[in-house]
Amino acid sequence: MKSLDGLKVKVKSLGCRTNIYEAEAIADSFRKKGAVIVDDGDFDVGILVSCAVTGTAEKKCRQAIRHMKKESPKSMAILCGCYVQAKPDAELLSLGADICVGNRLKADLPRLVEGVIKGELKSPLVMKLDVLRHEKWDPLELSKVNFHTRSFVKIQDGCDLFCSYCIVPYLRGRPVSRDLRDVIAEVEGLVDQGCQEVVLTGVHLGLYGKGHDFDLADLVGALSKVKGLRRLRFGSIEPLALNDKLLVALAESEIFCPHLHVPLQSGDARILKLMNRGYSPVEFASIISNVRRYLGDDVHVSTDIIVGFPGEDEAAFASTLNFIRDLGIGRLHVFPFSPRKGTRAYDMPGRLQKCEIANRVNRALEEGGKLLQRYASIWMNRKVDVLIERCKGSKLLGLSRHYLETEIDWDAKGNLPERNYKGLECKVCVAEARHGILYGALSDIKDLLSERGV
Repeated sequence: MKSLDGLKVKVKSLGCRTNIYEAEAIADSFRKKGAVIVDDGDFDVGILVSCAVTGTAEKKCRQAIRHMKKESPKSMAILCGCYVQAKPDAELLSLGADICVGNRLKADLPRLVEGVIKGELKSPLVMKLDVLRHEKWDPLELSKVNFHTRSFVKIQDGCDLFCSYCIVPYLRGRPVSRDLRDVIAEVEGLVDQGCQEVVLTGVHLGLYGKGHDFDLADLVGALSKVKGLRRLRFGSIEPLALNDKLLVALAESEIFCPHLHVPLQSGDARILKLMNRGYSPVEFASIISNVRRYLGDDVHVSTDIIVGFPGEDEAAFASTLNFIRDLGIGRLHVFPFSPRKGTRAYDMPGRLQKCEIANRVNRALEEGGKLLQRYASIWMNRKVDVLIERCKGSKLLGLSRHYLETEIDWDAKGNLPERNYKGLECKVCVAEARHGILYGALSDIKDLLSERGV
């Protein structure tokens, strides 16, 4: 009999891909102890993996933990992650959580829950590390595939670059890396269960291996040899991490998908300097040019920008939009500046009014829609490889290797046989691109049927 047999546990995450991985790994750690992971209905333990990167994220965390308490009033409520790291104990306890656990301690959650249930620990309980002083790797791991076509794998945590607007180093701590052999073993286990695609995640992926005798390029090379793994992606990669060694490894990998999400934040030299990003627009453009030299002109480069940073005038904002347009960016993520107490940008002069920031966000999103459609259009009348994720009526839906949503017609009559095609990679003839989504038909239906044994 396992120590948490039959305990019903619900796990929810807010924020980044790293949080998504941690939520899945936390659920897995409880499952190994005999708990039952639930999505709906009553539960005995509710766990929220929190985010505090912006004020809006913090508000969502407060709402989510209160909603969790209302969903199942008699349950044990657990708040973990960045919000816990950011807030004083009194404020955390006011939310009504029974256990609050900061970063790099999430692997302890099953033990803590068991201790409270047995009366060995008293709640409410708050546990935090000084993450700026402790270089501890939180030994979470994932052994069960939750999304059979794709799985996130966390390989890195922390950052020491201290961009002037960013609270993350204070919440996640300094850079730490997961052992290369542990990453390979986890990926092999996921592939054995049917996982087709792995997305490597971390707070600053490019710092993977810092202080060790391996780096991200070494890991890419090793994972490219894992039998049965068909696709490898990065969640996000900072521009200065894209050195020649890494780009060579990506170019030589047969499974790396040619999409890189490379955060820019601003296309204006003055604002970038205030942000302490460590590069200029000219240097960023040179990096992207080098990416295309190694990975080809068709590589999909997506990015983030922060709108409304203190001192950003209309000219600086226009420079950013012109820069990403000229650079051939595909997907664009837009974030309004969120002042975070404790960062240098918090006290900078020239803070914009919320209405002006909202206006610029909308303009940037409109430009982003045009950029994505422009990039998607280059695939018209070409064949793309698509990993099928689900069926919808007479359509197959999936992602191309270049990270574009794709909708596939089964045949001229629109008839889709009642079979499971999830996890199958097939070639699609693209006939149309609308709003950044590709539409087309299977290149060869016989190949699809034969691979499924039909």
